[in-house]
Amino acid sequence: MRPVRARWALYPCLLAFVMVLGGCDRAANVIPGGGKPTSTATTAPGDVTVGPRVGPGQTSVDVGDASLARAIVQVIPTQEDGTPVRVGTGVVIDSARRLVLTSYPVVRPYRADGGPAYATIRLATSREAGSAPKPEYEAILLVSDQGTGMAILRVTSPLYGAPAFDLPAVVPGDATGITPGTAIRLFGYPGAGAAQDVLTVQRGAVSGQRSEAGQPSRLWLKTAARMPAGAAGGPVFNQAGALIGILLQEVYNPKAQVGQLRPLDRVNALIEEAQKAEDGFRQIPPLYAQDTGGGVPRPIGQDGIRIGKISFALSAIDTPAGRDLFDYDDTFKAGGAALYYEYTVEGVPDGTVIEERWFLDDIRQDSVSSSAAWKGGTFGVVNDRITIPGTGGLPSGRWRVEVWTGSVLRARGVAYVGSRPTSEPAARNFAAGSLASADGGSPAAAPRSGPSQLLGFFDYTGMEGVDFIQWIAFRNNQRVYQSPAIAWNGGDAGRFWVGVRLPDGIAAGSWEIEVRADSKIIAVIPARVP
Repeated sequence: MRPVRARWALYPCLLAFVMVLGGCDRAANVIPGGGKPTSTATTAPGDVTVGPRVGPGQTSVDVGDASLARAIVQVIPTQEDGTPVRVGTGVVIDSARRLVLTSYPVVRPYRADGGPAYATIRLATSREAGSAPKPEYEAILLVSDQGTGMAILRVTSPLYGAPAFDLPAVVPGDATGITPGTAIRLFGYPGAGAAQDVLTVQRGAVSGQRSEAGQPSRLWLKTAARMPAGAAGGPVFNQAGALIGILLQEVYNPKAQVGQLRPLDRVNALIEEAQKAEDGFRQIPPLYAQDTGGGVPRPIGQDGIRIGKISFALSAIDTPAGRDLFDYDDTFKAGGAALYYEYTVEGVPDGTVIEERWFLDDIRQDSVSSSAAWKGGTFGVVNDRITIPGTGGLPSGRWRVEVWTGSVLRARGVAYVGSRPTSEPAARNFAAGSLASADGGSPAAAPRSGPSQLLGFFDYTGMEGVDFIQWIAFRNNQRVYQSPAIAWNGGDAGRFWVGVRLPDGIAAGSWEIEVRADSKIIAVIPARVP
């Protein structure tokens, strides 16, 4: 037994060290990486739409990989000189309106410092069997949803003498009834640096689902299949060939595989918005410090390691494919027998020690803390539980878990057992600039007018119970921008920034950025733009 270092500790549910992540049930619930792609998908001529067809006496017809491949493109945000910034995959969902569904992290228009990430988006196609994709079209980011991580592009013009847009659209399927074991086909391009950059397809099956507190249904579908990072934004079809989901990373990470998909029913509202958008419309995506999903106010590390948001749940069900959590929440009744939790692991090399440190009311609980060498590949989902056998259940209080690799805190999550104290969000130490420093904590450049952006920085406290933040930009007392509500995942305290970049640039004048936490104004950040 490990020595007790806290003032008091809880009895562990298992005394033995368990492979992968030590603790109560960790070993059986890590979804490993691996898996080999099947043969290269090829293209074939056809109609405007590809997908299941209904004929006399039939309910559906399985569509071949080659037919589906015709609707899939490589998505390449590029600099003015054509240098790729990121690489992903997309799928045509409306041929007449020239709409392509893809991953928002791939086409997020901002760098980590708040500046513009790229000049244009190019779409490459593979019109010949087994050929590398060739850029044929330019596109714009039409609409996006940061909550689902999805984006829809509109093709604007052909490149290099390519034909007018003639790619077919896929047929949407019903993802609401998908259950573990459902056969799926995953399509995607490998991405930058791949030895053979051709569209590939992998067959797999849905292995489960994931969600988080406050969501009415599942946010993710899990699969044991793995695709390279360049497949982010790629389509997932059912056996018949209907689109049922999109491969997605929570943030753009070329060092991590893709191993989960967003169900199509979570994207339907965004698709409808794009289909209703008139020519000339273009959404202004919200500008803010990226990747606070792990409850820690820091961006993804240069090493490509990221631990996702830690979610908690009341119950779980074990299946041959793994464990699914249910009844997600962050506050639980006293006396519960167990507290379930889960998070994603991205870009962690095998052999890296991952440590979980548990605290009850800020007192370290060594008996339920653990550490182990990671063996799950560059993407995995960890879910586990803590439990106190032979007692009256988990003691009431504020339970906090921290996930560390080496000396770096990667993620933090908090759940309450029993009553939850109220906290008042507050902000102070305001600053304004046009770019953020490397650590995101201070301006790296002063506010300036012209084709730029305006950022507002602030320290925050008491944000643990906040669900959403929103900000409004004023110039000379006139509102010029209002962000959508963004889910807050930055933890209780830290430093953060939000901003605005307008199509016509930042005009000189007296500016204010008003920041709200669950509708309460916590900051009014002044800025003078010369």
